[in-house]
Amino acid sequence: MGEDYIWTYTVCGIYQATHFIGGGSGGEVARAFNMLTGDEVAIKSELLHIEHETNHPPALAYEAAVYKLLRKPSLGFPCLHWAGKNNGNYVLVLDRLGPNLGALHKFCRRKFSMRTVCMLAQQMLDRIEYVHSRGLLVVDVKPHNFAIGMGDNAHIVHLFDFGHSKLYLDPVTGKHVPYVADRSATGTVPYASVAAHRHYELCRRDDIEALFYVLLEFYCGELPWQGIYAPSFEAKLERTCEMKAGRALRDFVATECPPELKTYYSYYSDLEFTEKPDYAYLRRLFADRMKLEGWESDARFDWMDPSLLEKGTLIPEEYVVDSRFVEDVGVDPD
Repeated sequence: MGEDYIWTYTVCGIYQATHFIGGGSGGEVARAFNMLTGDEVAIKSELLHIEHETNHPPALAYEAAVYKLLRKPSLGFPCLHWAGKNNGNYVLVLDRLGPNLGALHKFCRRKFSMRTVCMLAQQMLDRIEYVHSRGLLVVDVKPHNFAIGMGDNAHIVHLFDFGHSKLYLDPVTGKHVPYVADRSATGTVPYASVAAHRHYELCRRDDIEALFYVLLEFYCGELPWQGIYAPSFEAKLERTCEMKAGRALRDFVATECPPELKTYYSYYSDLEFTEKPDYAYLRRLFADRMKLEGWESDARFDWMDPSLLEKGTLIPEEYVVDSRFVEDVGVDPD
């Protein structure tokens, strides 16, 4: 699906929107550019009348606060250029990113090589570790919330969309939030942790677990619970949780996964609620596999060189991938 032209509008008299990229309940994402510098950006906007109907603050105002807590990491996160009210909308102006990893996985016929999985895993762990270092949880770890950069940053994986992020450290005491057994479910069903399914308080372990499901899908093509039959959405949620927590996943990992993912699975399964994950250890699992195989960590991913894949990609040689900035609102059953 191509980007649709829109009636152009400006934000702050500086950023001019040119194309509609995508949208969800109450908001949209547009492609835009800075009229002073020519730099491309993405504009996320949310209609403010929703605030008045629900008495809730704008979701994008919350996300802007999260970006401010993240400060300005050196790489791997879009820069927040501006946030505020503009012509009846609450608006975020962010760096424009390239295709997300969910789209790229589809282009590669839903199968990444182990070399690409190893390179992606190390970068994705870097991003999650940084978020955790700021006292925050990502919460909604999924392929569509990671995207490659543009231009010179096309080899860098970016983490974005922090609308579901939350603090795991008390900002006053600096202590870990206590365990609570009755919380609202958050995240995207295929990648949500077992604790998220069970409405438990989340911790750093849950982001690490969700990333495991993402990497498992990248390597295997699909997750064991994707496509299962259930008479209702609630029944499907329950069955998915049972598979993640029980023998179905253990058997799948034992028979279908390389040693690195087996070790990763065993490691996060033993993490305690307040325990800090050993990010360096997890990165080393994949770095050691790269070294063992003699693979160069050159950030040449499968979608850059179809010859790396047994079945190639879905992209004809003359096809140019449209860059996307993806926003997902709420719990995504897919």
